[in-house]
Amino acid sequence: MQFNVEIIKTTRALLCAALLASPFLGIHAQGDGVGLWTDVEGETKLAKGLGLSFDAGYRMRDNFSASDRASAGVGLSYKNKTLAPWLKVGVGYSFIYKHSPAETGIKYLTDGVTPKHKNVDADYWGPRHRATASLTGSWKVARFKISLRERYQYTYRVATTCQRTRYYYNPLAAVVEGLDEWYLIDDATDEDYSYMTDTKKAKSYHKLRSRLAASYDIRKSKFEPFAEVELYNDLVSNFAMDKIRYTIGTDYKFSKTSKLSVYYRYQDEASSADDDDTGGHIIGLGYSFEF
Repeated sequence: MQFNVEIIKTTRALLCAALLASPFLGIHAQGDGVGLWTDVEGETKLAKGLGLSFDAGYRMRDNFSASDRASAGVGLSYKNKTLAPWLKVGVGYSFIYKHSPAETGIKYLTDGVTPKHKNVDADYWGPRHRATASLTGSWKVARFKISLRERYQYTYRVATTCQRTRYYYNPLAAVVEGLDEWYLIDDATDEDYSYMTDTKKAKSYHKLRSRLAASYDIRKSKFEPFAEVELYNDLVSNFAMDKIRYTIGTDYKFSKTSKLSVYYRYQDEASSADDDDTGGHIIGLGYSFEF
């Protein structure tokens, strides 16, 4: 009976959060299917105020039909409960193995209208290294917990290669029935070949992530609903906004040292230059524990 009461309370809180977020989510209703994000995090105390954490994650996209990335990371955090009990400082490193989907690009003649050829790049996996530095302020207001986190994020995309197929445009296809619009060159020369390897150059990203979060501690309940809004700004491109994340969900506390997180996230990509995550609708599952 008590468990059912907790579910009802949590559902009400999530519905309220969804109603508050709906004006923002309604503005951007597009998306390429639903993604699934999963992660596990463990944390332990090294000394007074100093913590060490480990995490591992796996993500899928396109209605759970394709892998998006796998990652593993380590972090350090520090909080001085005497001088600033509300402030937490953290640094971290993550190794990310990112899957990029197949991509097609068309090249045009000097008139900008007539196609010359198109390149079809096969999907590929590539490594990335990420370092972060964060400041998080947390405050309690009645049974609410409000937090503001500012995080600097540096990501280095390692150079890699992928298989490329080049198709050439046949202008006669528009006037002669039965001809294919695109074709491969059977007898390729060194300058005009149909199969090749394309190099994806190394690239660096500098981001500032600003996250405002709120959670509610339901009296005598293991559920704790939360809502978040996070903005990504590109520090290289005049502080341009890359994307916004809207999240609602709940934690379920198994004990004082472990909890399960379930959430819904909508990610709006404001810039096509950002290739870190796939935008759209996301279902998330997370498990965290202390040891």
